[in-house]
Amino acid sequence: MKKFSNAYIFLYITILVLIITTTLTIVYASLKPRRDLNKQAEQYQQILRAAGHDIDRSKAVEAFSNLAVPLTYDGRQYRVVCADGSKGIAMRLDGKGLWGPIWGYAVVSEDWQTLKGVCFDHKSETPGLGAKITEEQFLQSFVGKKLYDQDGNFVSVRVLKPGTASDIAEENRVDAISGATLTSKGVDEMMKTIDNR
Repeated sequence: MKKFSNAYIFLYITILVLIITTTLTIVYASLKPRRDLNKQAEQYQQILRAAGHDIDRSKAVEAFSNLAVPLTYDGRQYRVVCADGSKGIAMRLDGKGLWGPIWGYAVVSEDWQTLKGVCFDHKSETPGLGAKITEEQFLQSFVGKKLYDQDGNFVSVRVLKPGTASDIAEENRVDAISGATLTSKGVDEMMKTIDNR
């Protein structure tokens, strides 16, 4: 059996590490445009979903260019054409769930009175509990809810346990997800940030 010197082994490992590192760096850099496009397509798909459109991610960028116009330089607000043909304002929402960040988009009517739709997402909420914020049944419960009370005061759309806070009108509230208290509170806190006309 042939014996290799320590210098040979060190040189061999160094060359091997350099080759692997260089290869991984080249692959990572060459895929960056594709990753950025996928991230943008996901964002556009979420905005369009909040506006009531059911569009595949592969067609989201093209559809978005026909249905939305940025209102702010930072890309946090857009004027969008909703699925019902009306126009609305889409805005980014960010919050905290039980296990990590939650985010989404809300579309409000142009007069800032009515919620047209929402779309939420997460990375690490519990399946069957906090992860239900992405399910259609929960998202649809926001459609048509009012952001202001009868006196014209901003109250947003509150996410509350059924039977609590009887001073909040039905048109200003959505039932929280059973078993997902902290995630529901995170969504509630996100919804409070809508009033930024």
